[in-house]
Amino acid sequence: MQAARDKLENHAEWTGVVLDLILPDGYGLDLLAEIRQTHGGLPVLVLTGELNRDVVNKVQTMRGEYVCKPASADNLNPFIQRALAQERVDDVAIGQRIEHLARQLKLTRRETELLTLSVDGLSRKELAEALGVAENTVKAQIRSLLKKSGARSLATLAQKVIKGATRDTVPPGAPASASDG
Repeated sequence: MQAARDKLENHAEWTGVVLDLILPDGYGLDLLAEIRQTHGGLPVLVLTGELNRDVVNKVQTMRGEYVCKPASADNLNPFIQRALAQERVDDVAIGQRIEHLARQLKLTRRETELLTLSVDGLSRKELAEALGVAENTVKAQIRSLLKKSGARSLATLAQKVIKGATRDTVPPGAPASASDG
């Protein structure tokens, strides 16, 4: 665990982190909690041979993803694609705005991913491909996101995120809403 801490401290920018639940000198959930404090919304995948409902729920509460070993490309590729997509939204203010809205609106991990990808201008078909799901699944997830946000369309919501971030209308910790404009 110390080796991971050292790497995280010595390299400020990461696209994502894959960590094991059971580490030689610690517990992966403790490291995940530290990552959340120091690296905010960095995508984290917990990879483990242990399937435990309480642990899965804890990982999700900390905005992480959970995959049981042995992992396959089908398990890892969607995580990698989402991490890369999140990295494309390289504007810190936009990332902070998305994270703030995710907390405020109680967005699911998938809804947050949709919002992040939509800010990058992906079409519904491209969203489905990036997330590794059917286009109809994306449509249902978008409806849920729009209902929570009160926005009329995903493009409108994405534009409001960008406008809010570029105007710096939402400093971290300040109240905001998806309908700010």
